[in-house]
Amino acid sequence: MTSRIATRKSLNIRPTTGLVRKVLFDTIAEHVSGAAFLDLFAGTGSVGLEALSKGASSATFVERDRAVVRALRSNIEAAGVARSCRVFPIDAVSFLKKRDDPSEFDIIFADPPYQRGYLKILVHILLRPERLPTRVLAIQTSKFELADVKLPGGFAIRQKTIGDTVLLLVTDTEGGVRCLS
Repeated sequence: MTSRIATRKSLNIRPTTGLVRKVLFDTIAEHVSGAAFLDLFAGTGSVGLEALSKGASSATFVERDRAVVRALRSNIEAAGVARSCRVFPIDAVSFLKKRDDPSEFDIIFADPPYQRGYLKILVHILLRPERLPTRVLAIQTSKFELADVKLPGGFAIRQKTIGDTVLLLVTDTEGGVRCLS
């Protein structure tokens, strides 16, 4: 992405690092072109904006913090991609619960705050066989939080660790890639 992503020290966010984004997009590269991308707990939007720069057709950002949403909207405008974006200023879990069928999104990425119970909730909502029409599911978590969560059976899971961040590659029975980062 050639535009500079705006961040403010006063925003209480933990952005997805460049290395984690690189590993994520290297892993899912074949799925990004033309994809409808959902960025949950979007923060300033760096992951969704990178998806657009790599060929995603649209990005939907979900972020509840109003101050962060202002920075997110500013970043979208600065990148010149407003026509390809939707922003929902709502809690990510509430957003998901309002949608029984996530298949409108080809790629779902979630980077929830660590150690607040979101990982268990997201696994319960998103990692169910009946909810897997999405090509890629990505949830960023810490290796410490992952240790406290039981992942459901029925998925072939491959793990990648980048510092304290864990990337789990989950494949459904039909071979579609699901990535939990």
